[in-house]
Amino acid sequence: MTYAPSSVELAQSLIGYNTISGGNERQALEPLARILSDAGFSVAFDAYDPSNPQRCSLFARLRPESDMPALCLCGHIDTVPLGAAQWRMPPFEGRIQNGLLYGRGSSDMKSGIAAMVCAAAQMARHIRGDLVVQVYGGEETGCEGSFHMAAQPQFLRNIAAVVVAEPTSCRPLCGHKGALWLTCKTTGVTAHASMPHKGDNALAKLLPFANAMCAFRLEGDHPQLGGGTCVVSTLHAGCNSNSVPDSAAMTIDIRTTPQHNHDEIRTAVAAMAGPDISMTTTLDVPAVWTDPAHPWMNRAFDVLTPLLGHRPDVATVQFFTDAAALRPRLPDVPMMILGPGDPSMAHQVDEYCAVEQIELGTKMYSALLADWCA
Repeated sequence: MTYAPSSVELAQSLIGYNTISGGNERQALEPLARILSDAGFSVAFDAYDPSNPQRCSLFARLRPESDMPALCLCGHIDTVPLGAAQWRMPPFEGRIQNGLLYGRGSSDMKSGIAAMVCAAAQMARHIRGDLVVQVYGGEETGCEGSFHMAAQPQFLRNIAAVVVAEPTSCRPLCGHKGALWLTCKTTGVTAHASMPHKGDNALAKLLPFANAMCAFRLEGDHPQLGGGTCVVSTLHAGCNSNSVPDSAAMTIDIRTTPQHNHDEIRTAVAAMAGPDISMTTTLDVPAVWTDPAHPWMNRAFDVLTPLLGHRPDVATVQFFTDAAALRPRLPDVPMMILGPGDPSMAHQVDEYCAVEQIELGTKMYSALLADWCA
């Protein structure tokens, strides 16, 4: 068996790979595949972008021929871009300073990936049941990798519980909101702005609908996730200031809870838009919620209590995760979101994760795996 790095060392190494979405995720997945293969896992790459085979996800299963229930540890390896602001710390060096690991993806979520892969490799020889590890590409561009993998039954076979290693400050969470992104467009006829009667103003057609969507409300609150939200997030029209715009477009970001039906929301929005405004869906991911009273969730909370020093509170998060891609295919499987890193550091300049969080996350995953054996 080759040298196995610690989870902190592995996180540093992963930060050294530029995996900004749309690029090369395979370069960071290959060392993870070697670690898991050396630990006895069967590994495979799943390319989700036909135009670029380097954009892929990693699948690993400890016992491919087994029918035993499997615990799935999962998360994504891609990151968002650096942004326009100057970084004080090198974004792709994995530098540790004052107990903090800096770099793009340190919190979201290469530290979580490192912790779960190391825990899986270290615990593999002790596990009597089955264990699955999934590391996705393309999460930051709409969970592309996880949706592609979830559409293939062999990758989900026998999965009985899921842990998503997104940053939660090592607090186990029971779910997150869903997201429905819509793009609405209308067209008109351009003309000189001094002669608007010769044109057909596309923006004027879209503005009443945009105002109506600003007041759009979703009914019903979830006891833990709260209520749904609707935001008109972008509005664009025309090419220059002295012409009647012949095209206009807006995007809408709707966040939902489990009681909201996305098809019904689409129907309602389309009726508000009317026949002159087209509507397309650019993202549709469901809300995820697992009752903390579920037997496995309750037991997992018991397992994590000694490491936290107290029993976890029931909590959720607002952003969506790759669990949304798994939920439609695994509707009754408990799903927990648990990982090192402060979620507020995600996508930030000089992003960091506390080293002690990475070490704690590794212990937490190992404890959950040990309990899965039992």
